[in-house]
Amino acid sequence: MSEVRKGRIKKFFVEKADYIILFILNATEMVLELVASRLLSPYFGNSNFVWTAIIGIILLAASLGNVIGGKLAARTQSRFWTGLMLLVAAVWIALIPLISLPILQLIKDDSSNIGLSAVISSIIFFLVPSTILGIMTPIIMKERIGDNGDGKDKAKESGRITAIGAIGSLIGTFVGGFWIIPTLGTKMIFAILAIVITVVVLIMRPCRNVRSPKLKRRFCLVLAATLAIDFISIIVVGNSKNDGVNMSIDTEYGRIIIEEGKYIGENVLYYRQSGAYSSATYLDEDRKFELVFKYLEKYDLMFDFLDVKSTAMIGGAAYQYPKYFISHFPEKTMDVIEIDPVSTEIAKKYFYLDDLIKTYGEDRLGLYNEDGRVFMARTDKTYDAILNDAFSGEVPVGTLATVEAARTIKERLRPSGVYMSNVLGAASGKKGRFLRAEVKTLRKVFQHVYVVPVREEAKMDQYVNWMVIATDGSHVPDKVVELEITDEDPVLTDDYNPVDDLVSDEYYD
Repeated sequence: MSEVRKGRIKKFFVEKADYIILFILNATEMVLELVASRLLSPYFGNSNFVWTAIIGIILLAASLGNVIGGKLAARTQSRFWTGLMLLVAAVWIALIPLISLPILQLIKDDSSNIGLSAVISSIIFFLVPSTILGIMTPIIMKERIGDNGDGKDKAKESGRITAIGAIGSLIGTFVGGFWIIPTLGTKMIFAILAIVITVVVLIMRPCRNVRSPKLKRRFCLVLAATLAIDFISIIVVGNSKNDGVNMSIDTEYGRIIIEEGKYIGENVLYYRQSGAYSSATYLDEDRKFELVFKYLEKYDLMFDFLDVKSTAMIGGAAYQYPKYFISHFPEKTMDVIEIDPVSTEIAKKYFYLDDLIKTYGEDRLGLYNEDGRVFMARTDKTYDAILNDAFSGEVPVGTLATVEAARTIKERLRPSGVYMSNVLGAASGKKGRFLRAEVKTLRKVFQHVYVVPVREEAKMDQYVNWMVIATDGSHVPDKVVELEITDEDPVLTDDYNPVDDLVSDEYYD
């Protein structure tokens, strides 16, 4: 490559360095916002409350950053002080994977309000770094537009800077959501973002207007310390990975944690997602197809309503009930609709789903990685029973709770077929708001809707699992609980579906 060509390339990158910095920082901000939900969801779920807290705090931080950056822009050494603050942001983000677990656990244990807990956590971990990331835009705006020049040129440059920032945010959103988060673990993403911010500091040359050698040396020491912390974070996070059990996996739909533990004195492998234990299996291979969570046996009530041959289950997680169903009821079939393909692969590898398929064949178990409601709307299959065990943590999937969803499900049922939904909550009081709303909603579609406790000793105001059964058939199950449904209990529709609000009093017992 000729010297002239090298000179042109160098000149191009020097002239466009501000745009590159702006692009990278805005992309980093969006990846940080996306990965924030993965940090909080194991403790507080993945509801609208959590997303509202994250987005609100980061928007507040961006506004504060713009104000601070506007004041710094008037200083001759604005890049020096901005560079120092960006290094603070890098260190802050690098420390998140190292210190977040005890802090989040403490917040969860001390607060019974999910929204407040999410806001506090977002402030602790993201307010400072997000504020600092917002500082650079007004500084670049000031330097490139200046106080002189034609108004038309100023407007053009202002538009260009705004567009580059927006494009950076867009790329960060798509690359972060579709590739980075599903590919890398949450902790590793934080460590990499810290390195990226540190590299941005090098690109911006913060010491170019600093004349004091002493000040330059101190900055270099801070930079070296930041790089050391960044790499320590990467090393610690990298060494914490485990190719066996007791690990966490980030997917497009949330963080899945697999861990060994005890359940009523038995060794089990847990499947945890969005803060809730969604499934489990016994580690004893002789019991690998048995139910760990006994409440799932209540789905067997479907056999009292009709001669069930074919079933569908919305929500697979680690496929606890499908394994039990296929292994205990010969000649019956089940389609499982699980939205997350990674869940299915985890179930095959760690929760004996592959063993089930090898033992009983592929003909009786259909596996579909798709949204449950979308599947029900597009399929032409009909079933004797449709079972709903889909949750986001302990929060029910709102799109499956509406009148429109119930109509779609009923269309997929054969005459006198039965729809059964596992609901967490209480049968009375504030903690029963969602259960009452769901029963009232289903009564708009089905002739009969029953609520049955999954545990005989369950009390009406106790936060436990309840089985909601909807059918047009004539059978009446035993031990039906009567709910006191009032006009204040809403009918859920696609237009009005405040599921997060209805379960907010239920989430913590």
